[in-house]
Amino acid sequence: MERVFPKIHRVLREIDARFWSGFLGELPTDIWSMVYTQWLRLVGAKIGVASAVHHNVKVWNPENIHIGRGVRIPSSTDMAGMGKISIGDYTLIGANVSFITNNHPLEESHLNWQEVMIGTQQDITVGKFCWLMNNSTIVAGKDGLKIGDYSWLASGTLATKNIDEAELWGGVPAKFVRKIHKRE
Repeated sequence: MERVFPKIHRVLREIDARFWSGFLGELPTDIWSMVYTQWLRLVGAKIGVASAVHHNVKVWNPENIHIGRGVRIPSSTDMAGMGKISIGDYTLIGANVSFITNNHPLEESHLNWQEVMIGTQQDITVGKFCWLMNNSTIVAGKDGLKIGDYSWLASGTLATKNIDEAELWGGVPAKFVRKIHKRE
C-alpha cells in the first residue's frame, strides 16, 4: 500500500502537466498553452522553436512580440506589447514578470492630458541566456530598455535603465550588483 500512493501521485502529476496547467500553473507544458502559443504565432507573434507561452500570459499586440528559441513564458507574466518586446534564445523567465513598454511623459508640458495618458511606446530587448527572476519588472521608459546577453535580474527587481552584458542587477530601482560569467 505504501508504494501505491506515490505511483498514483506520479500519474496525477503527469495528467496535470499534459492537460491542465502543470505544477502550480507555472510551466507552459499543457495542451492549452501549446494551443495558445500556436494562436499567438497565427496572430503575428514570432515565437522560436521549443518555446512556449503559458495560456494565462497577458499578451497585448502579439505582432510586437519576438521570442527566441527555448524560451518558456510562465503564467502570470504580463507582456504589454504596445512597443516591441524581444526576448533572446534560451532566456529564463520567472513567474510574475512584467514587460511594460508604455511611457507616460508627465514632464512634457506641450502635451495635453489625453496625450500623456495614451503615452508613447518604446521597445524592450532582452538578450540571449538571460535570467529574469520572479516578480521582476522591466520598464522601457522614454528611451526603451536593453538587457545584454547573459545578464540576470534578481527577484523583485525594477529595471528602468539599460543593463550591459553578463551583469547581475537587483533592487528597486535596479542597481548593479556584480559581473557574472557567461555560460551557455
